[in-house]
Amino acid sequence: MTTANRHPRKTVLPLIVLVGALVGGNFSLAKHVVTSGISPLLLFEWQVLGAGLVLCGVLALRFRSDLAALATRPVLFYCLVNGLLGVSVPQVLSYFALQQVPAGLFTMLVTLSPLLTFCLSSLAARKLLPMRRLAGILIGLAGVTAATAGGNTSGGAGLVWLAAAMLTPLFLAIANVYRERAMPAGANPLALASGTLVSQAVLFLPVMLFPGGSDVPAQVAGGLFPAVLCLCAVTALSYVLTFELYRRTDGVGFSQVGYFVTLSGIAAGAFFFGEQVTPWFAFSTVLLFAGMALSNSRASLPRRRLAGSR
Repeated sequence: MTTANRHPRKTVLPLIVLVGALVGGNFSLAKHVVTSGISPLLLFEWQVLGAGLVLCGVLALRFRSDLAALATRPVLFYCLVNGLLGVSVPQVLSYFALQQVPAGLFTMLVTLSPLLTFCLSSLAARKLLPMRRLAGILIGLAGVTAATAGGNTSGGAGLVWLAAAMLTPLFLAIANVYRERAMPAGANPLALASGTLVSQAVLFLPVMLFPGGSDVPAQVAGGLFPAVLCLCAVTALSYVLTFELYRRTDGVGFSQVGYFVTLSGIAAGAFFFGEQVTPWFAFSTVLLFAGMALSNSRASLPRRRLAGSR
């Protein structure tokens, strides 16, 4: 194996941890904004539009040829479908669910996405993926169970809210498989991230046009402005890193971001909302890292996508 091929594998684990931490923090920050009086759909529109415009601005300044590639049919179609499966549907479901479902329970459910991704990837490939990878995923799931055992994971949420929370990891798993199999070869991660976010902002723009759709309570508008800006910035960074990670691993490898979404979500829920953290949290962290290392060891590199990143 060449040095060029070894380098992407070395960066997979740190990228998984970083993206998971960013997304988990975003979930808790979004809960703060939504529970302060902002409509979930309005917040979603602000978030993807702001993040997408920032990334398009960077493309226009530094990668104009990649910005032009967004207008091509394959890239545009990919960004639109990927955005619906992996951004719009799970984000909107999560924002509604987080109004009633504790952050700890929600992030635990999100961690089911690696197991679902393994199953869907095996179906798509028409063969069972290596059992070593499944073992790593199950070890990680055991870690999540340990982290949430005995904590506040019910919160009295109704069935509709719980259903929204449970559908979120399913759509994330579908998106993981789609990204792996349909990602355009050699595409700039910055371009894919900006195209995905802007396409969803355009689709949800009518939310702003509905009567009262863009209304914000005056007493909370000023106080929430910094939080919304932070959401946009973190969203932009997390999606760039998402596509960069996808050029270094497959859908099953990427799905383990959910492990660290859980860890950071539980930690943020405890810090900002006073949600309970069990004594098993440290042990669960060890299990999650062990499961991730086992599942990603000797995993094949996505050569088709890496060829375009050199």
